[in-house]
Amino acid sequence: MKKKIILSLVLLVSFKFYSQNSKATNSNKENKYSVSVHYTGNLRNNNFVSDNYNGIAGIDAKYNFYSNDYFSLQAGLGIDYFKAREIGNQLDLKNSIMVNPNIGIVLEANKVFQPFLNLGYSFFTAKYTIQQSYIYINNPYDPAFGNVPSEVKYNFDSVSINPGFRLFMDDNLYFQTDYKYLPIKSNINAHLISIGLGYTF
Repeated sequence: MKKKIILSLVLLVSFKFYSQNSKATNSNKENKYSVSVHYTGNLRNNNFVSDNYNGIAGIDAKYNFYSNDYFSLQAGLGIDYFKAREIGNQLDLKNSIMVNPNIGIVLEANKVFQPFLNLGYSFFTAKYTIQQSYIYINNPYDPAFGNVPSEVKYNFDSVSINPGFRLFMDDNLYFQTDYKYLPIKSNINAHLISIGLGYTF
């Protein structure tokens, strides 16, 4: 997980380096950072990811590497925390963090209402412990005959499609809501809804 976060930060730094060396400039706007915190909702969709995790909270960081009077291009990094639901005595599912580096476009013709669309890639790993018994005699008072835990992990990495909008309350503070679609597999996909507040600087 640390390697994925570091890789995402390196990508953000690369976009910043590119923007500083780009010939495209705008006299009306300066490059800006933005950070938002939000609630993450994981909609139930009859598959492992949607049925076994509750979305809790997340944070998004963005960097504008190009702006003009009508739109801006941004590179971003999102991190969301998911709490595992109870499955049963034999399966102990762990909480998980999703890391989502992305790039997007924001329409800025309106100073209050600004829709956006981000495309990225989400790194999401499910980790769980299975209690397995290799001996048919199960004696809870004797560890030699008890269940043997087995650690398992499975990657649900996927591209991400993320439309949404911002409503600015002043020049810097904004309300944001967005939808994130993760087409993980043909029979597994995730639908995430986020609501939160952000600040540009």
